[in-house]
Amino acid sequence: MGRRGPKPEPAAIKEQKGSSRRPIGSDPVAASVPAARVEAPAWLKNDGLTIWKRLAPRLIAMNLLGQTDAETFARYCRNFARWFKMQKVLDKEGETYESESPHGKYKRAHPAYMIADRLERQLTAAEANFGLNPAERQRIFAARAAAAAGGHGDLFDRPAPSSTGAANKTEPAQAKSAVGFLQ
Repeated sequence: MGRRGPKPEPAAIKEQKGSSRRPIGSDPVAASVPAARVEAPAWLKNDGLTIWKRLAPRLIAMNLLGQTDAETFARYCRNFARWFKMQKVLDKEGETYESESPHGKYKRAHPAYMIADRLERQLTAAEANFGLNPAERQRIFAARAAAAAGGHGDLFDRPAPSSTGAANKTEPAQAKSAVGFLQ
């Protein structure tokens, strides 16, 4: 199931609109935590490793990539390298080819086109997980800022339990209508 509400706007659009909140694109939590070293898995080779070396330092600096994410991000890098290779084939040979059958000539999609399309869908999903598009990066930074500001107790926005114990017990919420707590 997807996220609720409208998709977050990219930082550039928010910046043009203006905001009275924190500067757009800045992550107050990431700035305060030193970046750790994350190693690429040994199985990542050639073009995939080149992509890792280009993207990983930026993600590590923003605290969007940790050692526990290395295998998943390496798979992203390998798939990106494969997608790029398919794009080169398509640039050279085109997206379609002609085939003959007893019924005539047909234009068919190039196999590299179908492979590239499937890889692109996987890449798009993975990019959201690593904040590799502006809207997802803003969502991650906003969530970090909210967590750093405090005020959130648990998953359901219930306040954190107080340390004083039974002295601060609250009365159960009263229903506001005959429908009960649904309103």
